This record gives sequence, C-alpha cells and structure tokens, in this order.
Amino acid sequence: MEDVLTTMARQFLPQMTREERSEALLSLKRLIDEEFFALAIAESGDEPARDVACPRCGSDHVVKRGFDARGEQRYLCRRCSRTFTSRTNRVFATTKLDHATWMRFSECHVDALTLRESAERCGVSLKTAFFMRHRVLECIAQSMPAFRSAAGDGMELDECYLAESFKGNRKNAECGIPRKARHRSGPQDWRERICILTGINDAGDIFFEMTGRGNMSEEQAGRFLAGKVASGAIVSTDKAKSYRRALRDLDVRRHEAHASGAHAINRVNGLHSRIKEFVDGFHGVATRRLWNYLAWFKWIWSFKRGRTAAQTAGLIVKQVGSNPYKTTWRNYKRTPYPFYEYWVKQAKWDSRARAALPLAMGAVSKVG
Repeated sequence: MEDVLTTMARQFLPQMTREERSEALLSLKRLIDEEFFALAIAESGDEPARDVACPRCGSDHVVKRGFDARGEQRYLCRRCSRTFTSRTNRVFATTKLDHATWMRFSECHVDALTLRESAERCGVSLKTAFFMRHRVLECIAQSMPAFRSAAGDGMELDECYLAESFKGNRKNAECGIPRKARHRSGPQDWRERICILTGINDAGDIFFEMTGRGNMSEEQAGRFLAGKVASGAIVSTDKAKSYRRALRDLDVRRHEAHASGAHAINRVNGLHSRIKEFVDGFHGVATRRLWNYLAWFKWIWSFKRGRTAAQTAGLIVKQVGSNPYKTTWRNYKRTPYPFYEYWVKQAKWDSRARAALPLAMGAVSKVG
C-alpha cells in the first residue's frame, strides 16, 4: 500500500508542465536529503553522553563556565585556558552549506566518487569539495575501530609500496616538485616508493602504517608492530628479514615465513590489491594526503559491510556531527610531505630539489 506522499505525487505530478515537474522533483529530493540528515543527527543524540573534553587540546580537565548567547553550557579548559561549547569545532555548527548538501556529499563519500564528480553532484566548487572531503575524513577517523589482537589469534603481515606523488603542486609557482614529472607506469627508484605496512587478523580487522621510504627496516617493524601484535599470536609473513627480530621481541607463539609463491598470505595480498585499486580510482593521491585515504579505505572496510548505501551515508553524518575537527583550511594547504629528508639531502646537488624545499616547510606535523 502506497504512503500518502507517494499517492499525492502520483496525483499531482502528471498535471504539471515539464519545467514544473522538474522543479518539484528537485525540491522533493532536497527535502528528502534534509530529512535523512535530520534522522542521522537525531540518532547521534540518542547515544550515551561522552565525557566532556576540550575540542582543541583534548584535555578532560574542564569546568563549567556559564552559558553562551544561545543558552548552551560553556566550559573552560584548565590546560589551554580556552572556553568552548558543544558546538565548538563541529562541522555542522560552523558550515555555511545547507544540510541537504552535506547529505548528498555523504552519499558521494560512500561511493568514493572523485572530487569533480562530488562537486558536480553537490553543486559546490572543486575547492569546497576538497575541503568537505578532508573535514569528513578527519572526523570519521576518530570513530575508527582499533585493531584487535590476543594470544592465539592468527594474522597476516606484509608491505605494499606506492609511488611517491606530488599531485597538486605542479602549478605551484612558489616551489613546484623536487624532481621531473614522470608517468606513474614508468620505472621507480626504490627510494621514491612509500612503504605501507599492512595487517589483517582472523576477525577481518585491518591496520595500515606508513613506515618510510623503500624497504622496511627491523627497527621500523618493531616500532610499528608494537601494540598491534599481542604476545602469543600466530603471525604469517613473507620471508623479509625485517620481521624476524621484531616478532621475536614481541614474543609471538609462532612466526610462519612463507616464500612469495606459496600463496599462504593471500588475504593480506588481496588487501593490497584493493588498496591500490581504491587509490587509482582517484587518479593518484598526493603522498601528504595518503594517510587520510588509507583511513578512508579502512572506514569503508569496517563500516560499510552489512549496511545499505543510505545507512552508511547516515552513519557518516552521525560521526561527523559527533566528532570535532582541529585542522584549519590554512593548515590543510600547509600540510608538509612525509619522509622529505631524502629530498633535503638531494637539494645539496640538485637544483630542482633545492627550489622545492618550501614543500618541507609546514606547520602541521601530522601526515594528511
């Protein structure tokens, strides 16, 4: 049995002209997007209240300090001595875009559309779409599930390599890029490849760590696996030497090192294929933004399973509305490239690398 709204639409739409029908459908779609947005925000309000923490420094040492002009409770942070309310550094409290646009952008985010496709669908500029994307990525990353590991659990570890990318800087007259532009399919110096340590356990939980340039060292393996591989775990890897000492120090129950053609770590290798396919869908990702895109992939892997596209978009709205942001637009533009020490050394004898040194100067230390 059709609902009242559908019955009315079927009754009145045929009586309209083509232009009136098109305008009515656009208005109806906007109304639907706004209602879906309101439902997602209402669901986030039904969750148990979390401890109040400062959105700027993260300290929970706060005290009440009166009310603001809207009548909302104001708090004072004892660490940074700044006041805030529940709306401070919240995307939907400070945005100038309407809720329907954010709902449509969340749907684009679920489908992993490119920036140009998202901008066209949401009716915003390319610059605004970029800023919206990274605002969303910063907020939903705070709701990411932790990688679980316990004694007796099995997991697979391996590295994948992505070519270093300076996408977005070719037209930057201030500094440019530190090397000649090349095709992505061309030969790559191993020092210009970014190593991504990847792990997957029996429960399907995954993690990513950007370890550095080229092959991963024993020191890097021990540093990045600490806190992820539990004592007594059963770990499968390839025969890379960097794992041996690190896993021995972590007191794993058994370390199974397999040859590359043994097909014993197919799950993590399949994960690598999906990561590269995901990144290639955006025609490459700048290395300084790569961490955000890896977090995006992990979010899709963790939350999209078992949900419809509409439910997943609503979850994005809920998480973005619940979590504060910290990075400003100015700092997004100034995000430095990771592992740039290599190009600083190259600048001693390479004029192109020397001209690009401003890329190493940035106020933000966090990748992405």
